[in-house]
Amino acid sequence: MSSHETKAGPTADPRAIATALTFFRGTAIVAGLAMFVLIVEMVLKYGMDNDVLSWWSPVHGLIFIVFAVATANLGFKVGWSVGRMIVILLLACIPFLAFVEERRVVREVTPLTT
Repeated sequence: MSSHETKAGPTADPRAIATALTFFRGTAIVAGLAMFVLIVEMVLKYGMDNDVLSWWSPVHGLIFIVFAVATANLGFKVGWSVGRMIVILLLACIPFLAFVEERRVVREVTPLTT
C-alpha cells in the first residue's frame, strides 16, 4: 500500500468518515480562499505600505488551525499516518495546490463513506 492510499481503520464508521470529510472539505476551501486574502494583505503591506488588512494574518492563522484539526480528524478516522497528514497541511500552504489536494482527498475518501 503506497503512502497515498487510504486505509480505513478497524473502527471507521462510514457516517463518521462522511462527516469528517464534509468538515475537511469546508475548511480546506475556506483556508484556500483565506490564503488569497493573505496574499493580498502581504502585497498591500509590503508592496504598497498599506496596513488596511493587517488584521487578516491572525484570522488566517486561526482558519488554518481549524483546517489542521479537520485534517487530523479525517486522517485518524481513515487511517492515515501522521506524516501523510503533515504532507496534506504542507501542500495546503501552496496557493492553488490547496484546491487540487482537497479534490484528490475527496476522490480518495468518498468511497469509504458508503
